[in-house]
Amino acid sequence: MFRTFDEIIAFVKKSPKKQRVAVVGAGKEIAIEAAVDMVTENLADPVLFGPKEKIMHLIEGTVLENKVEIVDCADDEISCARSVDYAVDGKVQLILKGSVETAMLMKAILRKERGLKDSPVVTDILIFEDPLAKETKRLVGLTDGGLIPLPDLETKIEMTRGAVKVFHKLGFEKPKVAYISAIEKVSPKIQSTVDAAEIQKRKAEGQLEDINAYLEGPFAIDNVISEYAAKIKGIDSVMAGCADILVMPNIESGNVLGKLVNYWGNAQNGHIITGAKVPVLLSSRADDARAKINSLVLGILASL
Repeated sequence: MFRTFDEIIAFVKKSPKKQRVAVVGAGKEIAIEAAVDMVTENLADPVLFGPKEKIMHLIEGTVLENKVEIVDCADDEISCARSVDYAVDGKVQLILKGSVETAMLMKAILRKERGLKDSPVVTDILIFEDPLAKETKRLVGLTDGGLIPLPDLETKIEMTRGAVKVFHKLGFEKPKVAYISAIEKVSPKIQSTVDAAEIQKRKAEGQLEDINAYLEGPFAIDNVISEYAAKIKGIDSVMAGCADILVMPNIESGNVLGKLVNYWGNAQNGHIITGAKVPVLLSSRADDARAKINSLVLGILASL
């Protein structure tokens, strides 16, 4: 079981066969920097999609010069389409967004003909190192703070499937999935509590046997991240103070918690998009170099 991003990075570096990563929209310095980092750190082999002449100028004097495949694309739309073609044909194992619009890339990924959609729901999962863990480090997952505004019951189940698959890759045999709300009791006035109870009920009845994980809720967030809070509140659950995956009630709560973990918690983190046939990495403009590497190795691990 992986407990830190350093462990994941070390594992990926030791892999004898490097995954090929499509860098979509490689005609700007920020995209080339990402490609240089993955080669310098011995993590993956980039394939650059964009205007060939411009890319060749940008990679002059770098480790990429004369050593990287460039797919000549006249504009961003063509770059997105060609990168998805490469993924469909097995020529790349991951897709990394460079200097293209997220909506444009997702449109290509979700296209009906030769697209990459592999699940009813495409969702974002953030993985972070628990800021409260002192001696024993651990990874925690959060979904969804980036793509799905207000997931309904069935969407939450699909979000769970995607997150659990990632945690299985991280070495968690049976991850603990907690459905987060404002309270830990079911209230018809708070839909997230109703959804959580229904998912737990279905799991108990054997309807979700394909999801190899503990599924419980509703929980207030303190119940599943703080052993002290769980004890004081009398929470008798495998989730008490130590849930592995947090399924958030809406995009606002997921986005805010993810950014708090990053900025106030100063936690190492990375995120990937699941539900496609290959992992998709949508790096934020505010991500530093380490966060991008974390997302890359997380995607590589998920692709193996």
